[in-house]
Amino acid sequence: MRFKDYLSVSFDLKIREKGEHFGYVCRMIVDNRNSLNLILVNPVNEEPYLCLIKDQQYLGKIHSSAAIDIHEWNRIKIELEYKNDTLYVRNNGSLISKEKVTAPDNHSVKVCFGANKLASYTTSDVAPIILKDVQIGLEPGSIKYEWSLEQAVSDTLLQDKFRQMTAFISNPEWIINSHIYWKHRKTLSFSSKTFPVPCEDQSACYFIAKDRIVKYDLIRSTTKEYVFSPLIDVNRITNQFLFVPLKDKGSQLVYYDFEKPDGENLSFFNFQTKSWSIPIQRKRQSSYTQHNRFFNPKDSSIVQILGYGFHLYTRELNRISLSGEVIKGELPDVITPRYLSAIGKTDSLVYIYGGLGNDLGKQEYGVVHYKDLYKLNLNDYSLEKKWAIPENLCDEVAASTLIVDEVEKGEHAKGLFFSSGRFLSSLVLKDLNLENGQETVLGDTIPYTFLDVNSHADLIYLASEKCYYAVTVHQVEGNNYEANIYSIASPVLPIQNMTVQESKGNWWKLLFICICVAGLGGIGWRLRNSRKYDKKKVISISQQDICEKEEGGVLDINSEKEIQENDHLYSSFEAPVLNTTPGIYMLNGFQVINRDLKDITGKFTPIMRQLLSVIILYSNQNNKGISNIKLKELLWYDKSEESFSNNRSVNIRKIRLLLEEVGDTEISSANGYWYFLNKGHVYNDYTIANQLMQKMAPLDVVHKEDLEKLLSLASFGQLLPNMQFDWVDSFKADYSDSMIDLLSRLRDSKQFVGNDNLRIQISNCILRFDSLDEESVRVKCRALVDLKRMGMAYTAFDQFTKEYKLILNEDFKYSFEQFISEK
Repeated sequence: MRFKDYLSVSFDLKIREKGEHFGYVCRMIVDNRNSLNLILVNPVNEEPYLCLIKDQQYLGKIHSSAAIDIHEWNRIKIELEYKNDTLYVRNNGSLISKEKVTAPDNHSVKVCFGANKLASYTTSDVAPIILKDVQIGLEPGSIKYEWSLEQAVSDTLLQDKFRQMTAFISNPEWIINSHIYWKHRKTLSFSSKTFPVPCEDQSACYFIAKDRIVKYDLIRSTTKEYVFSPLIDVNRITNQFLFVPLKDKGSQLVYYDFEKPDGENLSFFNFQTKSWSIPIQRKRQSSYTQHNRFFNPKDSSIVQILGYGFHLYTRELNRISLSGEVIKGELPDVITPRYLSAIGKTDSLVYIYGGLGNDLGKQEYGVVHYKDLYKLNLNDYSLEKKWAIPENLCDEVAASTLIVDEVEKGEHAKGLFFSSGRFLSSLVLKDLNLENGQETVLGDTIPYTFLDVNSHADLIYLASEKCYYAVTVHQVEGNNYEANIYSIASPVLPIQNMTVQESKGNWWKLLFICICVAGLGGIGWRLRNSRKYDKKKVISISQQDICEKEEGGVLDINSEKEIQENDHLYSSFEAPVLNTTPGIYMLNGFQVINRDLKDITGKFTPIMRQLLSVIILYSNQNNKGISNIKLKELLWYDKSEESFSNNRSVNIRKIRLLLEEVGDTEISSANGYWYFLNKGHVYNDYTIANQLMQKMAPLDVVHKEDLEKLLSLASFGQLLPNMQFDWVDSFKADYSDSMIDLLSRLRDSKQFVGNDNLRIQISNCILRFDSLDEESVRVKCRALVDLKRMGMAYTAFDQFTKEYKLILNEDFKYSFEQFISEK
């Protein structure tokens, strides 16, 4: 940007404790000849500190009267006052540096955070920075441009608060995403039934299998194995393992069993000798599957409550002291027999929430889904019912652990909730108000394969890390089991609130303030022709054109009149950014990106790709999907009815499992039709392109945001070009014809007369579908000539004539001059 006598650059800065404490924080390049750099350095035998370097002159540390904690927020302000030839640097309002500078009038400046690729000033050394509230002033005491960096954005271009300047962002990591999306940390495989056992004291989760214990370090994401013998018959026990505090020995892993003779109820594992104190053996299955257990420090006992076995629900309350004394009993009849309940523990109370069961405790009398809460007093084991929500059709239950929080407005608990009636279910974190049962969904979902007693899910909270961990275990093929560990930062935010672009309150700024972290590429600003922003809508040109054009900037798509604002008529669409949004991509090739932004396309076999594509295509076409008869005709025409049914079921099951990694989608069947249901924020480019075309086709004047997204999608080209089957040809043709018709009308629209860059962009999109479209080539060449890009105009025409000759086997009959002069 350009400035005259004064420039200020202010920002809030925090250095992450993890990562190499060296690199560039901010680089200001003035008049393309002087650089002012804020750098994090880490000298030997010294603490890391921030310093200023002007060109190659060391100006000193960033410090004030009090020592700066670089790992906490600091407000840095750099001021260039050329009227007085002075550089000022302030930290948290205190002047910490004052230097003499000289420069001519009418200055220009480039401002970058992190890495940059500016000529002569390129650097890839990035400090582990967290950045927010970037402000630029061109006069003392005023702010001209401001980027709060509150919201995660998928685009590389970000307008400032006043919509006058655009920042360029490369390779950002938005902190707010870590508070919304679960991150998959690890997958562990086992050859037997396996039980997860959290140990918060060690920041770990242990997994007990038939012949080994695997310790997973939640912080370091490392594992350690302890192989033991004799083997445990894991199919006859339930999760009867717990970590308990032993005097002078720390937490100890123990197996408890209330169905064993006295003296054999407890078995402790010795991690040094890798052995159990008493061999774990059983002659029959446990009577207490999916029960709840905890350690009561009030009487130093292991407590087991509720459970299911042999078609009976229980309300038993059994206790055993660490010395082996057993007390068996029942909870008061204020609570009904049940299993699959969740418990949350405080110093003196245990909350018992929900579960499945019935009044008589016998499975043949049916099952009731309870949504109620009880308080169990740990001093005398008295039980009090807090509240109950009347039974409804919901089959949702909570995983075994609730994390209880004491807040100003009463007690709340966090828990993982899932549908117990679905095999391919999903876990969602909820905040449960323990006073009235009100629930709030937090974050996105976790795939969860639930098969009653063969599945487990648990929630762990590490206060030191301010992080929640979810652990799932489920049976896969044969007797094999798989454990998955996920994490999400605390506090977890409601995902539905993140769709709003503007912050709705100051608490976002105080709480999360979303932010680009190390790896934050350069943020460079260009002011568009030094003009103040007017009320006309703008559209950015393609990234390629930004790189080609020296002045960059944005293009005005309105030549004669403004677009009428009819936002209430428009549904919201999101355009893809280089396939870095979780979703199913079908334009320019089949591709699936999961919620961790990993490409899992390779997990789809060719038949799975066809099956998913055909269901999505037919669901878009008729809103009801594809019939079994049509599905057999297209994909399994040579199979018997039984073979077709088996093939279809197996492949749909595999697809469903993979889609759980992507987001909240579902392949369902109704009335003999299979259809695709997108229930969450899973991106499908073909669906959105169709919606946009249907929306824009009848309009005389199009909305700027819709045009941006349409061109972004059109630039990807044809539908499923690598899928060569008869059944897909009609879908390809319909999509291409619709897109060409709409783009041709936009290309020739009076709305864009005189906007050469935009007409080039539209023409390029049309040529992605029909490379021999003469009118698009003509429009493109004329626009390039008007823009004084003669070389590019001739190149475009030459490429067209060569392709014309190659495809039609004849020479194009017009010269360049004749061609562009044709009406």
